Amino acid sequence: MEEIGAEQLASQLYQEGISNFEGGNYQQAIALLERARALAIWETGLGGDITIWLANSYDAIGNTEDAITLCRSLNKHPVGKVRKSARYMLGILTAPQLSKLEGVISEVPILQFSDSYQPKPAARKTQSSSNQNPFREVPLEKPNTDNNPNNFLWFAIATALVMLALWAKLT
Repeated sequence: MEEIGAEQLASQLYQEGISNFEGGNYQQAIALLERARALAIWETGLGGDITIWLANSYDAIGNTEDAITLCRSLNKHPVGKVRKSARYMLGILTAPQLSKLEGVISEVPILQFSDSYQPKPAARKTQSSSNQNPFREVPLEKPNTDNNPNNFLWFAIATALVMLALWAKLT
């Protein structure tokens, strides 16, 4: 019977954690990624990647402060790719919140199981908000190019050149 090394076990737990995260099972992902992080060597790419995914998982459940702390801990990580990912994620996590427009809200559910999402019925517009449209309507039609004079001009030039070539050949 072959023994599994700590780094190999960390890698397996990491892959399971990513699968759970992608399936919306964030609590399970956190449990797996924390175990993987304890086994992996922090200075390696695997150790850094585990920490990035753990930060993503914390943010997914609304624990943004812990996610920010983890990203900041990677500022001096020896692997450049990990530092870059942590800086990118930190920029997103610490960005100022945008104000929500009235009547324009998107909710992202936290899933316990991949098939457990039940959408809420759409909110009805009130009389005062129905008169206010925060967006300008722009028609998305292809411009009419049927009467483009440039196409006719190019056709006329090409026809004239063909006729000149034929005339030169005949004389």
